[in-house]
Amino acid sequence: MKPWKPLALALLCSPMSSYGAAFSTCPTQAFLVQQNVAQLFGVNLATGHYQTLSSDMGTSGKLNAIGFNLHDDHLYAWSYQHQTLAKIGDDYQLQPLSLNWNGIDSQVNFYVGDVAVDENAHYLYRSGVDRGLYRVSLAPNEADYLSMQRIVDGAALNLRIFDMAFHPDNGMLYSVDNKGVLWRIDPNDGSSQSLATVGQTGTFGAVYFDVDGNLYISRNSDGLIFQIDISAAQPTALRYAQGPASSNNDGARCAIAPIVAEDDANIDFGDAPSSFGTRLAENGARHQLVAGGIRLGQRVDGEMDAYVYPASDDSSRLLDDEDGIAFVTALQVGLDFVLQVDSSGEGYLNGWIDLNGNGVFDVQEQILNDQAVDPGVQSLLVSIPEGYTSGERWARFRVSSVAGVQATGGAPDGEVEDYQIYVGDAATQVSYYPSADGYATVAFEDNWPAAGDYDLNDLVVNLQTKVLSFNNAEVARIELQGEVRAVGASFHNGFAIRIPGLAKSLLDRATIRFEINGELQAHSVIDEASDEIVAIIASDVRQYINPQNQCDFYKTQSDCEGAGQLHFKVHLPLLEGLDLASLPSAPFDPFIFATEHSREPYFSDSPARGLEVHVKNQSPSTQASDSLWGSFDDSSNPSSGSYYQTANGLPWAIIVPYNWQYPFERVSVADAYPQFLQYAQSEGLESGDWYLLENARSELIYQQEGK
Repeated sequence: MKPWKPLALALLCSPMSSYGAAFSTCPTQAFLVQQNVAQLFGVNLATGHYQTLSSDMGTSGKLNAIGFNLHDDHLYAWSYQHQTLAKIGDDYQLQPLSLNWNGIDSQVNFYVGDVAVDENAHYLYRSGVDRGLYRVSLAPNEADYLSMQRIVDGAALNLRIFDMAFHPDNGMLYSVDNKGVLWRIDPNDGSSQSLATVGQTGTFGAVYFDVDGNLYISRNSDGLIFQIDISAAQPTALRYAQGPASSNNDGARCAIAPIVAEDDANIDFGDAPSSFGTRLAENGARHQLVAGGIRLGQRVDGEMDAYVYPASDDSSRLLDDEDGIAFVTALQVGLDFVLQVDSSGEGYLNGWIDLNGNGVFDVQEQILNDQAVDPGVQSLLVSIPEGYTSGERWARFRVSSVAGVQATGGAPDGEVEDYQIYVGDAATQVSYYPSADGYATVAFEDNWPAAGDYDLNDLVVNLQTKVLSFNNAEVARIELQGEVRAVGASFHNGFAIRIPGLAKSLLDRATIRFEINGELQAHSVIDEASDEIVAIIASDVRQYINPQNQCDFYKTQSDCEGAGQLHFKVHLPLLEGLDLASLPSAPFDPFIFATEHSREPYFSDSPARGLEVHVKNQSPSTQASDSLWGSFDDSSNPSSGSYYQTANGLPWAIIVPYNWQYPFERVSVADAYPQFLQYAQSEGLESGDWYLLENARSELIYQQEGK
């Protein structure tokens, strides 16, 4: 790929010139000129969003054959009013140029043209015996400056094209005619070659290239923008974005610019796995973020490219901007379900579910097709057809002010939201903790049995549990998934989830599935030293979070974003025979344990797995050491079922059925949330909503900025 860099070449005109100043950079936006009295628009080809650059360009007529000149950073276009080329600077006002026609018939207007990349010259084309392909030098220091030279006549080069563009590297011109034929034209002699039929027809009045050599064609009748990989064995027009329609289109672009600028974070992408079309390189679903434009839910974030699952910030559900769709009832093959939509304005909603689980959104999997939505929250009844199997699936929803948005490609406004969901069948029921689209927060103080700073952010994990059962009676599978959000500790800790009282002999060991960061793990997740089901998510969380010790307090200090990630997913299939009623309450028993690393100043030698930290009054696993009860600040009394609490009844770990925002490092949770002490000491009978953000001292709360 040719590297892209801003251009600021010297203006090659006289110092006394009245031309507008050169553009300061090589623009990523495309230029589109429309209307019989020319107006100029800037178009983001990635999304199709456009804005008016000038509604008055200083002419009473049309402009066509527009091109961007890399050699002086100006636009050049054919002026119908003046019947000559005009130069256009950053004020978007045209200045007619005086051409030397060299005896060529001057009673002609050109609507096809572009400025070359590797030479300072404009090429113009019009079909017909008396016309053809022309070259006009734009270099003031050349002897033929502004002289018309015919390369070939229109009988030898007779194409039904409406714009053309220079490739960024090979010096050739390209266009697509009204029958969808891709042409390559050699500007040296005017010879042409038919390369392929791209699968789209119509008048393509604006044609562009990007730095990677992708060709873009914009159809006048509907404004659709198509991308063509001209290097492919069979170049095909891929629907890319929805742009503005017009009966009079002509386009230009700096051919060595990327399609999206490196600092452009005004596009919303999805975050489903790559196979669904998520990243820009995959023509992923994307929307221009327009001020005041339509949205799903209350939050949206912008990127220059997608953060694909599991790297997305949306997986935590704290900074999640996937908040516009709620699944009110369970999804089941062959039945209807209720979907709740929160839209900020009037528009069209389209939705897909990967019902066959093949990793793409097939055309027949569209469950909402241009569904009209109004401002506010509304409920929709949606059907899932017969013929599909149950399982975990991905869903995509897209809202926009324009209709016809597909599962991939760009949209000029709106938002895309991707969701992981479960589609059941008639015999399977699913129960979630805390909800189908929500995550609980598990937070630990790892100084136990010493109170320490009591900030409850030494390990913060978002956790969701799912139980699948047959006919609401027999447990089929238990699923655990979540991510580590913060590590506010210098100690090394392992993290595990135990299902108390459930023997591991009940597991179907051959079909257990364990994923870390989207990758299937070869080692077993089950703790072989325990008779109960204990899933060891990480024997040392720091193997994944800040493995290079970038900073000790990962996402608990404003200057410690750190590095790494730990997303996990565990499927625990059970053998037949477990009654649902005998299953312990979710979210079961998440806990941390010490590693072999130092635990000073509290222990000269680390207690390792003997030191576990659980929520208040939760009995530990059989691996915990009895010798630690009652030491330091712990007031546990196993004989009375009292575990992991101080003399004041305060816990060393909490579970909040909510996306809890934890305190900064070394800020006591009791200071950050003034109602916490009352809640803890009343055994949860008072101040039950202590954990809500409105009940916190916001200056003491860590709140990460979105990506």
